[in-house]
This record gives sequence, C-alpha cells and structure tokens, in this order.
Amino acid sequence: MIKRLELPDFGKFRKAGLELGPFTVITGPNEAGKTTVFDALFDTLCAESRHEGRPLWKNMASRYTALRKAELVWEEGFPPLSFGDNEFIEIFAIRGGQLGVNHPENKGASAWALAAENTLLNAGLNPEALALELADKAGTTRKGSVQAKIKRLRETIKDHEQAIAGLKAERETVLAGAQQGPRLEAEKKEKESALAAKNAELKSKKAALEKLAASIRRAAVMAGLTALRELKEAREAMAALAAFAKDETPKYRALQAAHQEAERNLAAAEATVGEKQATVAAATTAIEQLEERARLQKPQSECAAGLAIKLGTYASAPGKIFKTVNKGLRYGVWAAGALLAAYAAYSGHNTVAYAAAAGILGAAVLAGIKFSVTEKPGIHTAEEIKSFLTLMAADWAGVSQEPFPAEDLEAGRAFLAKVQAEYAASVRASGDKAAELGALAVVVKTAVLNRDGLRRAAEEAQKAGLAWFVPYGCTNESDYQGKVSEYKKLSARAADREQRVLALAGGNSCKTEDEFKDKMFAENGDLERRGVVPASGMEAEFGQLQKEAKTLDGQARDIEAALNKVKADLQTNLAVSGARLGGLPERLNQVETVLEADKEELADLELQADAYLIASGVFRKLAETSAMAFETLGKEVTETLRAIIPEVHAEFRGFEAEGAAVTDAGGITRPVKSLSTGMRDLFMLAARLTIARRARLGPEGLAPALLVLDEPFYTLDGERERLALKLLANFHRSTGWQIIFLTKDPKLAGAASIAEGLPVTKIELKIR
Repeated sequence: MIKRLELPDFGKFRKAGLELGPFTVITGPNEAGKTTVFDALFDTLCAESRHEGRPLWKNMASRYTALRKAELVWEEGFPPLSFGDNEFIEIFAIRGGQLGVNHPENKGASAWALAAENTLLNAGLNPEALALELADKAGTTRKGSVQAKIKRLRETIKDHEQAIAGLKAERETVLAGAQQGPRLEAEKKEKESALAAKNAELKSKKAALEKLAASIRRAAVMAGLTALRELKEAREAMAALAAFAKDETPKYRALQAAHQEAERNLAAAEATVGEKQATVAAATTAIEQLEERARLQKPQSECAAGLAIKLGTYASAPGKIFKTVNKGLRYGVWAAGALLAAYAAYSGHNTVAYAAAAGILGAAVLAGIKFSVTEKPGIHTAEEIKSFLTLMAADWAGVSQEPFPAEDLEAGRAFLAKVQAEYAASVRASGDKAAELGALAVVVKTAVLNRDGLRRAAEEAQKAGLAWFVPYGCTNESDYQGKVSEYKKLSARAADREQRVLALAGGNSCKTEDEFKDKMFAENGDLERRGVVPASGMEAEFGQLQKEAKTLDGQARDIEAALNKVKADLQTNLAVSGARLGGLPERLNQVETVLEADKEELADLELQADAYLIASGVFRKLAETSAMAFETLGKEVTETLRAIIPEVHAEFRGFEAEGAAVTDAGGITRPVKSLSTGMRDLFMLAARLTIARRARLGPEGLAPALLVLDEPFYTLDGERERLALKLLANFHRSTGWQIIFLTKDPKLAGAASIAEGLPVTKIELKIR
C-alpha cells in the first residue's frame, strides 16, 4: 500500500506530500490539483514503462516538463507495485464517463493480434460467423463473387490488350513520319512529373508550416496562461500584504518623536536630580565639618566657662571694680560674626540660610558688646593678678595649645568669652545647616519623583513605538519599510501583468480577462490533446517557411501553366493527327483508359480476396476463446452486481456498452445503452471492477494492486451513488486493494465512512 505520495516538484505542488490510507478520498474544487495528483500517481506507478516518444508521456512532458519529480513511500513490508502505462490507464484507472474497456490507442506498445482482438470484440462482432463468411467470400466462384469478378476481368483485360496492340500498330504506321507528337508527349510527362514533385514538396512544406503554426500558437497560449498565473500570483501576494498598501510611517515617527522628547525631559530631570543631590552632599559635608569643629571646641568652651567662673569670682572679691571697654575685642567679635554670617548665607543661597546668617550676626553683636566690657578690681596687686592668670593659663594648656593671655584680667576674660562665643557660633551654624539640609531633602525628593515620572513616560513612549509594529508583523521600521516597498513592487508588477493580460486578451479578440482565461484553457486543452509541443522564438523560421511555401506555390503554378500549354499543343497535334487517322488516337486512348481501370479493379479484388483469407484465420482463432471469455465475464459481473441489485443478470457479447445487456428480476432483457445514465454507469463500474480483478488473478491467486478513481460518480444520483459505494466497499474488502478517490464532492468521504463503515482517509486540496 502507498503510505505517502511525495511531491517535491510536480506541477503546482512544491515540497508537498499526501498521507494516503487503504481507502483515501481526495477532494477539492477545480484547479486545486486533483488532476495533478492523478498524473503524479501515473508517473510514479508506470515509471518503468516511461517512453517520451509515446503520446501519454509526451503529454506529461508538455504539461509538467521532463524535470517533474514525484516519489512513492510504500508501507513497510508491502512490495512496491509497478504497471505498464496502458495497463494502468485502461484497467486500474477508472475515470468518469468511460464506459468501455478499450485497448490503448498507443497500439505500438502491444502485439498487433491483441490490438485487433480488442478492436473487433469491442465492435460486437461474431468471430466464428465472420470466419466462415470471409472464407466463403474468398473461395467461391458463384455469380457475383470475388473470384467470378476476377475471372471476368482477366478475360476482359486480355481482349483490351489485343485491341490496344492493333490500334498502336495502326497508329505507328500512320505517324511514322510525325515527330512532334512524341516530343510533346515526353514533355508532357516531364512536366507532369515535375508538377507532382513540386506539389509534393509544397504539401510537405505546408504540413511543416501548419505544425510550426500550431506549435507557435501553443507557445503563445502557454505565454497567455503564464501571464494569467503571474497576474494571479501577484494579486494573491498583494492581498497578503494589503496592510502595507498605505505607508503609515509618519504615525510611527510621531510616536518616535514623542519618545525622543520624553528621553530629553528625562535627561534634564536626571541632571536636576544630580545637581540637587550634589548640593545635599555639599551641605552634609559642611554639617560634618561644623559638627567636628564644635566637637573640638566643646572641651575648650567648657574649660573656658569654668575659668570664666573662677575669673569672675576672683574679680568679684571685695574691693572697687573698674569697667573698661575693649574696642578691639568688640570689633573682632563683630567681624567674626559677620564673616560667619556671610559664610552661612553664601553656602545656602535660600531663605533659611539668610535667616541663619541674620541670627549669627545678631548674636555676634550682642556677644561683642558683652565680652568687650571688662571689670578690673582695684584691690589686687599686679603680682597677684599675674600669679592668678598664670594658674589659669596652666589649666587652659590642658585643653588647648593656643596661648592664654596672662597680661591682665580683662584680656583673660575677653579670651574666654571669645572661645565660648566661637563654640556657640559653631553649634548654631551646625543647626542652621541641618535645617537647610532638611529643606534640600524635600527638594531632592520632589525632583526624584518628577524624574521617575518622566522615566515611566519615556518607557511608555518606547513601548508604544515598539507596539506599533506588532499588528503589521514587523520588528522595526526597516522591516516595515521593506514590506511597504515590497507591496509597491508587487502593485507595479500586478499592473504590468494586468496590462500584459489585457493586451494579450485584445490580441485574441477577448473583451474580458475571464473570457481570455477560458479561451486560453480551452485552446491549450485542444492543442495538448493533439500532441502539439510549444515552440517559442520560432517566428523568424515561420516567416521563412511562409516565404518558401509561397515560392514553391509560385513555381508549381508556373509548371502547371507550362504543362497546360504542352497539353494544349499536344491536343492540337492529336486533333490534326486524328483528322488524318480518322479518330484512331481517341479510340486508342479510350481503350487504354478502360484497360487501366480494369487492372486497378483486378488488383483491388485480388487484395480483397487475400484480406478475406487473412481475416478468416484471425476470426477463427478469436472464435475459440471469445465465447467462453464473454460468458465468464457475464457471470462474474452478475455476481458483483447482485451484491447491490438482487436477481439481476448480466451478459456480454463484447467489451463495449453496445455489446452488453442486463436482465432484471422480471425477466426483461435490455441493452446497456438503453438503460438510464446512472444505471448504465453503475453496471459498467461493476464490469470494470471485475475486469481489474481478472487482470491480477494468476495461478497463485489474486495479486496486489490498487485502483485510482477520478470523478466516477458524477452522473449518479444519491441512491445509485450509495450502491456504487457499496460495490467499491465490497471490492475493497474482498481484494484488500488500496483505493484512491479524486472528486469535487466534499461529502463523499463522509458518505463512504458512514454508509459502509470504511476507515476513510480524507485529504482536502486548496486552490494554490
């Protein structure tokens, strides 16, 4: 069994394959490829008998070229089948509308006797009766028979020959001195011979001209079909790319511009965030520096506070106290406060910084006023004061390397006040910077939120740009533009092909494309059936042949004119001689004409008698086998038919429908040709199945085979189609042969599966 039909390159199929089963139904509309599948099966199953010179194979080559390729994959363990080309077409391929079982027209593939036997049997003749009748016609001498006519003609010919001899002798005597007649007669024969040769040459040239014209027309038809196919392919390709008919790139580029704008906004936001984060980092560093300074100043400030208490206690001892203003210290504190305030304002550049600077400046003013005033007791001596300040300097040296002023009490008090003021300024500056940092954190957070929103907007814009290509099946703008360009090229190609088709249609007197298509297919089918091989580029040779034929025709006319003149001269000469001879030439010519006619008739009769004898022998041999063969065939067909139509009886007098009859249950016998179309096709289907079975029946039993049926049911109604399916199902079960259906009817597979319970493999072909 064929498991798979591979079609790497066959007709309209490219790199295709069909999975086949024991009972396969292949459906599809016209032009879907059913005929191509049939031809592929023929090409592969009959490959061993392939001969490119035979009509069957010539048609295959012209339809699919010699490079066609199809292969069969056989079920494991099943021996591959092989058929002769005529054997397959005439026995194992059943096509709709074929009633008889004819021997192949390609008789060169078979013995002459087999071809003659088939032809005569198909004609419905009785071989035995014909053999006796022909033998009688060849041998009898009764009146009116061939032998009687031959005897009479021989006697008549003898009389005519004697009469002609006498007339010629008389004519030669009269015309002994005449020279013109023989010369004209010889010239006449020469001209007649030349005219016959020239006419034969002209006939051969015209035949070659007609053959070449048909080949050129076939090439033109094939070119028309090619143009129609290319137009169809271009239109189908345009339909597949219909979404690219209008270039929508500006829409994508608008999305792309929006994405680029979003990216620019994002970059600006990123820069702003970076700038703000740098400001926060600078503020953090400043705070760390201020905190570090305050940390270092704290022990000194605490020590200065203790020493200041001691100094105050020492200075507040009973006695008179003198207050003095140290202007240098006051201005120094104010200058330090001003510098610190300016630094705070410059570092922040905002309201908080300016407020902190104002606070520092105010504190510096108060501190300058307070610490610039010193009190001097008037009761301590200079040595006491110096000793006291020396002790304080020793205490101060424990926390700082900065020298303590030991000149007088006011200088010491001012120094200690300065240390405390510097520590207080550092603490305040650190707090102010911390407040500034908090404000900056809010600003940075806002900038980050804004940046993140812009990033999402940029990502959405990017996604929108990429998503724009999805409905078109593209990945980027280059891909999309490529398909738009491809559509434009296809559109231009389709327009070009359409103009070409319209031009060809006009040249073929067709008003529409469909009319042109129908005409091309019809002409191609006719030329293909005639075995015409297309020939393109032969117009120059065709023109040359036309010129040569015209030249030959002119030459033949010239020779004919010269011959007519010679005949006229000869008739004049004969008339003159006849006048002298008393009509002797006319009588001689008349007798010669009758003699030639008698000889021709005698030759025909002798050939007819020989043919009767040869045919009698052939029919005698046929008579020995035909009766038994027809009787056996009738019984087998009857047995096949009774599986679906009880009590029917079939008989054969020949293999054609005219030689078959059916007797129904009522005993009425009718020739198959008198049956309805559906009943006749049903009967002949049974006959074809029976003959196919007999063709594979040998001494070892029924050999494997298969059947390929191409639209066998198109004339059957629903009931007879059901009966035909039953016939095939019974045949399939009894033989085990693989059956392959080709049909336009999509319901046939379901009908076979439901009605007969067959495991149907269904294949649906689409128009390519």
